Amino acid sequence: MQPYERIIKVMDYFGLNKNSFSEAIGISNNVTIGRIINEKRSPSRSTLEKIVKRFPEISYDWLLTGKDPMLKSSSQSSENLLTPVKPAKVIPLYDDAMTIGGANDYVAETGSAYAPTEYIDAGDWFRDATSAIRHYGDSMIEYPPGCILALKEVQDRRLIIPGRDYVIETSEYRVTKRVQKGKDTEHIAAYSTNMETYPDGRQIHEPFDIPYKSITHISLVLGYVVKANGGTMVYSKGKE
Repeated sequence: MQPYERIIKVMDYFGLNKNSFSEAIGISNNVTIGRIINEKRSPSRSTLEKIVKRFPEISYDWLLTGKDPMLKSSSQSSENLLTPVKPAKVIPLYDDAMTIGGANDYVAETGSAYAPTEYIDAGDWFRDATSAIRHYGDSMIEYPPGCILALKEVQDRRLIIPGRDYVIETSEYRVTKRVQKGKDTEHIAAYSTNMETYPDGRQIHEPFDIPYKSITHISLVLGYVVKANGGTMVYSKGKE
C-alpha cells in the first residue's frame, strides 16, 4: 500500500471526504490532500503529524511505513495522549535507480519530477541528514552496493570540503565521488576510491572534472546504513 493510499484508508475509516478531512486536521483548504491523492504523492511529515494529532488512534508508524496495524491499541492511545513523543527525524529516501553508461555506476533519481520511495527515520546517527539514496555501483569501495547513503544538502558551494565524499547531481547524471579542487576555479574534480585498473594499467574509474555551473544539487555523504547478516542494521559515519 502506497503512502497516499493509507491517507485514503484513514479518510474512509472516519467517513470523511477531502474537504472534511482537510478541515479536521487543520488545513485551510483541500489542495494539499487533493494533490497527495490525485497525484499519488507521499505526504509530508507535517501532514502526517497533523493527522495523528487529530486522530491519536491512528499509528504514526503505519502512516509513515505501512508497518504495524493502522489503529493503536487503546492502551497505546491513552499513553500517547499523556506522554510526549520525541519526534522522529524523518527524511525522504529515493530508491529508483537508472544506469548511466560506463563502469557499473548507477544513480538514484531524486529530481523534482520523482516522489520519494518512502520516508525513513534518520535517527540519532545522522541528525543533520536532509535526504537519503540507495547506493549502486562499485566505484566507491567504502559503500557496499545496496546500502543507504545519508546525505546533507550543501547550500553554499563555497563551503565544499576537498577530500570529502559528495553526491553530485547534474542535468545528465548523478554520481557519488570524493571531491577535490578542479583544474580551475570553475570546476570540481570527482575521484573514485576504487583504484582497479585495466590490463594496460589505465584506471577503470578515472577522475574527471565537473563544471560548477552544471551542478544542480550537491550533498555531503554523512555515512551509510546497511543490513548485515541476520537483519542487523549496521551504521557507519563518513569521514570527519
